[in-house]
Amino acid sequence: MHTLVAILVFAVGVGATLYYWKSLRHGVDGELDLAYTRQRQMIAKSMQERIEVYQNFLRGSAGLVSLNMGIDQAAWEKYHQPYDIARNYPDVEGVGVNRYLRPDDIPAYMERRKSQGDNDFQIFPAGERPEYSVITFDARYTGNNGRSRGFDAYTDPARKKAMQEAVRSNQMTITGKVNLVSESRQNRSSFILYMPFYRAGMPTDTYEQRQASLLGFVFIAVDAKTFIESVMNTKQNPNIAIQVFDADSLDKPAYETDNFASVSRQPGIKTETYTATGYGHTWRTTFAASPGLLSERERQLPSQALWRGLITCVFFAGLVWYLITDRERKYAKQKREEVQTAKDDLLSLASHQLRTPATVVKQYVGMLLQGYAGKLSDQQMEMLNNAYDSNERQLEIINQLLYVARLDAGRIRLHAKKTDIASLIRNVARDYSNQIAEREQKLSFNLPKRGLFSEVDPHYMRMVIENLLSNAIKYTPERGDIEITLRRLPGEVMMMVKDTGVGIERAAQRSIFEKFTRVENELSTDVNGSGVGLYLTKQIVELHGGSIEVQSTAGKGAAFTVYMPVHVPLQVHKPENPKTTDEEPVAA
Repeated sequence: MHTLVAILVFAVGVGATLYYWKSLRHGVDGELDLAYTRQRQMIAKSMQERIEVYQNFLRGSAGLVSLNMGIDQAAWEKYHQPYDIARNYPDVEGVGVNRYLRPDDIPAYMERRKSQGDNDFQIFPAGERPEYSVITFDARYTGNNGRSRGFDAYTDPARKKAMQEAVRSNQMTITGKVNLVSESRQNRSSFILYMPFYRAGMPTDTYEQRQASLLGFVFIAVDAKTFIESVMNTKQNPNIAIQVFDADSLDKPAYETDNFASVSRQPGIKTETYTATGYGHTWRTTFAASPGLLSERERQLPSQALWRGLITCVFFAGLVWYLITDRERKYAKQKREEVQTAKDDLLSLASHQLRTPATVVKQYVGMLLQGYAGKLSDQQMEMLNNAYDSNERQLEIINQLLYVARLDAGRIRLHAKKTDIASLIRNVARDYSNQIAEREQKLSFNLPKRGLFSEVDPHYMRMVIENLLSNAIKYTPERGDIEITLRRLPGEVMMMVKDTGVGIERAAQRSIFEKFTRVENELSTDVNGSGVGLYLTKQIVELHGGSIEVQSTAGKGAAFTVYMPVHVPLQVHKPENPKTTDEEPVAA
């Protein structure tokens, strides 16, 4: 039950954790979307603002040349000098003028160039065409080698398309991807902004009127990479990448930021591709943003909440399991103690109640055997002797039960004194000599010649020896051998009682020291016993701070070895004048 409750607590906790984790994930995704949208909008706005600045440049330049057709290259460069374009707008390659010409206009145009000192001026590429748009002036800036003057821009379809669209819409237009004639760096994508200018005072309301009064175009050539990087650098965010395709050439990007490949491969990126038409041209732009737009702390909130929540679930489930288990264990222990107390009380009460009449019977039978009621016949004497022996065995069992009751109740207290163990063994053996003789058994000793002393309670130590010797006599067949060995070891005394009896099965050796346990063998049915002798023996030895072990093979006898400390352990009471308390059971 406690495991089921713990699992239920864990399951509820995991469910709540997953719900919270999912909410945080949604929140983080929302924050990432918001940051991405904000960055994309800021970049798009910056691009638009920069284009509008260039548009204002072109308007001023267009006004200048439309009002002053006699302007030369030096005046053109001087006009743009205050803008400090090279420093403020590093993406600008050049600012120039395209003169719109028809074949009949070429001689006068070339003469004017020579009159302004351009003796080497040539229109290229060579060849006759129905119309021209020749670069007349070109203020050189970043990356411009100045070789564009004289270039007929109408020979490039992209440039011609943008310029014709500018006349049609009467607005500034932008080319698609082009390679600048004056570009000193190869394979650099650029785009050009064109704005038409017309003869002063001529009508420009319709396309036909604008075409008829067209004088040419002012332009700004822009390096695409520098343009976008200038906008991106103002944001100082390496987690945003851009890829731009010219709508007229979708096989290869016109430009992409250096970090586009790395950003687009990251897990959890946000991308958006849209196609936009502006200033006469269509572009397809892809924005990509990595999760790095958010701080690491914000990104880790869901995962941290997940593992912390799981750890918390495990902790509380374990705590609930422990508390319930501990409560059940305490309750079970309390019940066991109550049952044990009841058993002990019942055992003690029964033992006391049984001992009193058994003691009275012993006294009366003893008086009859001693002739207090007159002379008895041989048959009567035999019957009384049998009754006396049976009563003695009953008193022995009752006394053992009383010792068990007192031991379980914790009321046995040892009174240690310096005792000669060898002498104690001989005394016990003398008391059992009649039983040994009746079974024709041989008892041998391996004892030190001098006394071997140890601090023990002599009364209880005698019980240990009696129990071991009594068992050896009972479970050894007639004419069997019994040996008692006593030896001094470092810091302790070793006593071994060995016999050639029926022995003990290995599986049964684990339980022989338990209460009310008797091993079934060929002699057990003929032997009376309560099953508490070895239990008492082990408990008394351990109360002295010692230990007992058994070595036996079925059918080959058994050897019980007791190890006792030489000096009295701390838990043993050592009175100055030890004596047996009045709580001791009456000897049989």
